[in-house]
Amino acid sequence: MIQSYYTAINGAKSNQENLNVISNNMANIQTEGFKKSKAEFSELLYSNIKNSTNEAVIGSGSKLNKVDVVFSQGPIVNTDRNTDFAITGDGFFQVQFGEITKFTRDGNFDIANVDGENFLLYQGGYVLDSDENPIIIEDKNAEVINVGLFQFENNENLVRSGNNLYHIENENANYSASQSQNVLRGYLEQSSVDITEEMINLLKSQRSFQLNSKIIQTADEIEQTINSLKN
Repeated sequence: MIQSYYTAINGAKSNQENLNVISNNMANIQTEGFKKSKAEFSELLYSNIKNSTNEAVIGSGSKLNKVDVVFSQGPIVNTDRNTDFAITGDGFFQVQFGEITKFTRDGNFDIANVDGENFLLYQGGYVLDSDENPIIIEDKNAEVINVGLFQFENNENLVRSGNNLYHIENENANYSASQSQNVLRGYLEQSSVDITEEMINLLKSQRSFQLNSKIIQTADEIEQTINSLKN
């Protein structure tokens, strides 16, 4: 009973962590440029049980191994707003916050006057051009604004910073300014979350969590019964 108890606890914990990931995805279904997360699990150790006639293998449940960001393309919608930008394909916008630079897929930018100059901003940070300099807006109606598009050799070097931003986890990560014209002005990329897929995953994880909870309850009741018989 002790083995089944701890196996069920591990299963319930894994499903609770998966539910948290799914809930965060669903909460950001209307967040521009948001990329969904996916929980990856690994199996715990197996044990061999032997008796006089056969040998059985029992597992110890699973644990959360990591949470990956799925950088798939989200739908592109027209906004007709001069400070909206959307990336088609791979790449990120770069935003400077003081001495720190971060990256985002959300091109919902604004223009603000700082020290007499009009800068393109995202959440208070300076949006950078392809030379990694803050973008100064001379003419709000200009047809071309040099918004930088940056691509990584491996997007897994980016981790979430909150507020739809990413920072580089690996200091040796390589990225470069893209020369392609994959930035659309007057458009925004929508969230990549598929509500139907997330609802299915939610129901599966909830059901699994309930089954593990039931096993924990049953194992506890059996253990109590055994202890009462001993007394």
